[in-house]
Amino acid sequence: MVRIVTDSTADIPRDVQRAFDITVVPLNVHIGDEVFRDRVDLSGDDFFQRLARTTQLPRTSQPSVGAFQEAYSRLLEQGHEVVAVLLSSKVSGTYNAGLMAAQATASDRIEVIDSQMASMALGFLALEGAEAARAGRSLKEVADHVRSLLPKARVIATIDTLTYLQRGGRIGRAQALVGSLLNIKPLITLKDGEVQPLGRARSRAQALDRLVALLERDGSLSRLAVLHGGARAEAERLRERVAPHYPGLEISFAETGPVLGTHTGPGVIGFTYLLA
Repeated sequence: MVRIVTDSTADIPRDVQRAFDITVVPLNVHIGDEVFRDRVDLSGDDFFQRLARTTQLPRTSQPSVGAFQEAYSRLLEQGHEVVAVLLSSKVSGTYNAGLMAAQATASDRIEVIDSQMASMALGFLALEGAEAARAGRSLKEVADHVRSLLPKARVIATIDTLTYLQRGGRIGRAQALVGSLLNIKPLITLKDGEVQPLGRARSRAQALDRLVALLERDGSLSRLAVLHGGARAEAERLRERVAPHYPGLEISFAETGPVLGTHTGPGVIGFTYLLA
């Protein structure tokens, strides 16, 4: 049977990981001299509390090739094949590490996919792969299914400041917004695998209005989650706001962990989804 491997930036809740037998390889976050495995040694809530107290910006690092080899080998030894769906290669070396591990392990039984996404947009792709695998599809069929959904994955969000993306070197084309944003809320997206600007708003409320309008403009959705980093109450209100437009669609929460939180900073909020 095919098993899915992804990384910790996929924001998949633990109970869902277990339910779908998804293996998650953690990235790392460095705070001073301490190194934490994303979501294993440090939760999102704990991270944002630390971030508020520290004057030193945390750093992040990809999983080692060995970490992926260990995950792959364990599944292969159990008789499975593997589809790895990983964080965009344009914002991290995670995909390359996963690919190198596959080439060193048993590449004919492993497919590695660059999702060009992050957060639950990546998580939804992994879940789609897990559901296809559970339906008995072959290695190639599962991988092809996931790849067919890449153009349908979306992340749209507003952040309080571009400082974290800029300092962490992940700002991409959103660099164009820097210098013009004084008390302005930037709107960002992931497109072609990198962070790109969606525009700007004069207030948090206006930013959320813009995000809701962009979401509704995209029409029918097959999956939807409200993305947030340390802003659960606000995320719940946002879910209540959009839920009437998507009857019958389960709207989950994508809680940003330490690694993504290092680059977005606290208070990020938005949507991750798949177009129908």
